[in-house]
Amino acid sequence: MRGVMFVNMGGPESPEELKIFLSRMFRDQRILPYGKTVRNLLSFIISNARYRKSWKKYALIGGTPLVMATRKTAEAVQSELGNSWKVKYAFSYSNPDIKTCLESFKSEGISDISLVPLYPQASYTTTGSVIDDVNSVTTEDSFYHVKVQEEFYNHPGYIKFWVQLIKDHLIKYQIVDPTLVFSAHSIPEYHIANGDTYASSIVGSAALIATELGLPYEAGFQSGMRRGTWIGPDVKDHLKTLHEEGIDNLVLIPISFVHENLETKYDLDRDIVPYALETLGFSHVSRVNLPEVDPNLVKLLCEMVKL
Repeated sequence: MRGVMFVNMGGPESPEELKIFLSRMFRDQRILPYGKTVRNLLSFIISNARYRKSWKKYALIGGTPLVMATRKTAEAVQSELGNSWKVKYAFSYSNPDIKTCLESFKSEGISDISLVPLYPQASYTTTGSVIDDVNSVTTEDSFYHVKVQEEFYNHPGYIKFWVQLIKDHLIKYQIVDPTLVFSAHSIPEYHIANGDTYASSIVGSAALIATELGLPYEAGFQSGMRRGTWIGPDVKDHLKTLHEEGIDNLVLIPISFVHENLETKYDLDRDIVPYALETLGFSHVSRVNLPEVDPNLVKLLCEMVKL
C-alpha cells in the first residue's frame, strides 16, 4: 500500500488553538530567520500579544474553513484512488502535525509516501518549511521513503481548476469583460533576493490562466506584515492605480490558495473588496470563491501522486 500525505498551513478552531498556531508559526525558522532562542522568545511574545485580537477576525468569518476543506479534499482523493492507497493530511502549525502524520503511516506499515504541499507556488516560507519538517523526521529514521511533489503552479490541471472557477463566477454574476486581478500572499523581499521563485511563479500562473480565458490581468500581493520590506505591488495600492487609469470592472482571484482561509474570507472579502467599492468607487469588484471540494482539484492531486 502507498501513502499520500497532503500538507497545508492549518488554522485554529478556538482562541487557545490560535495561540498555539501562532506560537508554532513564529518558532519556524522559515518565518523568523533567527536563532532558536530568539525565535522561542519572540513566538511566546507575539502569540500571547496577538491571539485575542486575531481571533476576532476568525470569529467574523465563522472560524477557519481551511481545516475542514483540507480534510474533505483528502477524503475525496481517497475515494478516487481506492483501497491500494492510504490518504492522510497534516498541518504545519495545527494538529495533526507532520511528524504525527508520518508516525501514523509508520504504525500502519506504510513507508512509501507521496507528499503534496498544498501550495501551488512553492516558497521558502511554505513548501520549504514542509520539507524541513519532513527531513527532521526522515533523516533519523530510514523506514520512510517520502517523495515531496513539486509545485504545480503551471500544471495543466491547476490552470483548468482556476479557469473553470472563473468561468463559473462570470456566468453566475453575468460579468462581461472584466480585468482579472490575481492576489497572492506576500513574502519578505529578502527571500526573493536569496533565490525564492515564489513571485515569478505567481505571475506565471496568472499569465497562463488569463491567456486561457482571453482576459486582461494584473497581479499583486496582500497581507504582508508591517515590519520589513515585502514583495509587491500591494493589492490595495495597485487597485488605486487601476482605478486612476480608468479600469472599473474587476474580478479578484486568490491565486496562491486552493482552499478558503482567513486571507480570503477576511482580508479580501472584508477589507480589500469593500475598499475597492466604497473608498475607490469601482462599479464592480467581486471575488472568485474556492469550493470546499473541487473535482478539478481532486483530479489534479490524484494525477500528481500517481507520478
